[in-house]
Amino acid sequence: MAKMTLKVPKLAVSMQEGTVVAWHVSAGAAVAVGQTIYTIETEKTSFDVESPFAGTLTPLVGTGETLKVGTPIAEILT
Repeated sequence: MAKMTLKVPKLAVSMQEGTVVAWHVSAGAAVAVGQTIYTIETEKTSFDVESPFAGTLTPLVGTGETLKVGTPIAEILT
């Protein structure tokens, strides 16, 4: 089994940070490739982020947290 780390994506050239506004999958739940797992909001838009891996999700941050681009946000045990 491998642990894959998901980080806050850079959705625009000017994006410096984003806020997690919703988790669509509970901690410990199974996720599939392409499944929406959380929504992140920037100063210009909100974006649903899909899982790039199949496995078990462990969120590392809570709803409402504002994080810099590249900050670890979740882990998926594949």
